Amino acid sequence: MKAVAIVGNSDSGKTRLITALIKELNQRGLRCGVLKKANEEIELDKEGKDSWQFMSAGAETATVFTPEKIFTIEKKKANQTLLDIALEQFGEVDLLLVEGGQKESAFKKIWRLQKAADFDRKLAPEELLAIVADESFPVSPRYPVFQAEETSKLADFLLNVLEPLEPLAELKVDGRRVPLNPFVQSMLTETIKGQLRALKGLPEHPQRVEIKLETGEKDEKPGRA
Repeated sequence: MKAVAIVGNSDSGKTRLITALIKELNQRGLRCGVLKKANEEIELDKEGKDSWQFMSAGAETATVFTPEKIFTIEKKKANQTLLDIALEQFGEVDLLLVEGGQKESAFKKIWRLQKAADFDRKLAPEELLAIVADESFPVSPRYPVFQAEETSKLADFLLNVLEPLEPLAELKVDGRRVPLNPFVQSMLTETIKGQLRALKGLPEHPQRVEIKLETGEKDEKPGRA
């Protein structure tokens, strides 16, 4: 999975740009996902609805399964990040489009501007890849600039420059992601691949391997077995 954040001021055209990119990438046979970062609390389940009652009663997660859609509401964990959500929920998409998240260092960014005069190098987001604007720049801002209607060119650019978001190997302990440096990731990957080669009936070159370990130690929290 590749990912990019579309950032900019309110009403700058972020949603319109994301919608256009989804349509363009779908025509190419690619799967897209959208992760929106909201700066204010939003209630998606109305008071009195079943899901609202479940969450109000203390459920950590409530899911509604319909003939065509799945709706899940869950409480945010204290140490949960936007990157955690991206890796856990969007692993099956080809490109994840994040709306907002200007301060999220894990994602490369496209800056959505309406006017060339809105550009200020001092305000440029970190990890900036390119700018999308409604008008041409009289002077180059030293970043690639795409017009709002150049969706196809922007899609080509993103698919060429973005690196996969997923690490080679990841470690979670009791649900908390533990960062691994590239050397440790490589060491774990090669060790596990070596062990798999000794097993019969497996693909010669597996693309994804998942391992879950239970320590056997009991949870000491009250009310838990």
